[in-house]
Amino acid sequence: MRSTDADPGSLADDPGAVLWLGSPDQPRVLLLHDIAMTGSTSWLGQLQLADDLCLGIADRPGYAITDRVSAAGWTADARMMLEVLDRSGPAHLVAAGCSAAGALLAAQLAPGLVSSLVLVEPPLFQLVEGSSLTEDLAGKLVELHEQSVLMDGEEFLREYQLALGYLEPPRLDVPERCAEAARKETPACQAPLDLDAINALRIMTTVVIGGREGTQHDPGERNVFGGALWKTAEVLVEAADGWLVPVEPAGHAVQRTVGLFNGVLRRHIDTWWSNLDHSHAAAG
Repeated sequence: MRSTDADPGSLADDPGAVLWLGSPDQPRVLLLHDIAMTGSTSWLGQLQLADDLCLGIADRPGYAITDRVSAAGWTADARMMLEVLDRSGPAHLVAAGCSAAGALLAAQLAPGLVSSLVLVEPPLFQLVEGSSLTEDLAGKLVELHEQSVLMDGEEFLREYQLALGYLEPPRLDVPERCAEAARKETPACQAPLDLDAINALRIMTTVVIGGREGTQHDPGERNVFGGALWKTAEVLVEAADGWLVPVEPAGHAVQRTVGLFNGVLRRHIDTWWSNLDHSHAAAG
């Protein structure tokens, strides 16, 4: 069954338009993609969850086919999420990578509209104090974005991977518009987030981190980006009183390890449901 809050084709036409898949009577889950990605290609392995969840798939502002003017980043993401949730009702936010910053900001601004949070590999390095690894990486990312006006999208993505520690950056086959949106994006590590505000949210939170063992993972990325993400996840989970779940075979694109990631997401929703006060439960 499919229900939409807009025409089904609008996913590619209007930033913030959401394609809802599944029954509106089931818990709503809004899926948010990472930098240089799209909503429709990021979550192919999760479409099967629409059998018992109401999945919302969106292109973040700046990433839709016909959206050539929106500035990508956490400000636009938070505004888009608040508009969607105000229109459609509360939802669980599943935010991959850089979209985690906007998801947390949206939760801070309207906690009643956010049922729970699943943050996948969140690069929120500003939350970690006293770590030269996270501070150095955040500094490199901010500097790179400041210099991005001198690059095209493809050049930016290569430099972005080098900043993350890759010794041999793979060529990313992404649409030009997504590379350009990534180049113009405001770094997640510059979002105005702090641990006290996250602690005050009292929203059920799961942080998912991919493993980086084995020859298929770049050793530089494992030590730099992977290490910084792990430190960030530990601090974030402590502040949110949440759960840290590693998915060992995965790298950064954790959701592509479909069976394991979908299992984590199902357990998260089941736990939220079991803890819900059903005498006052609303859809969402």
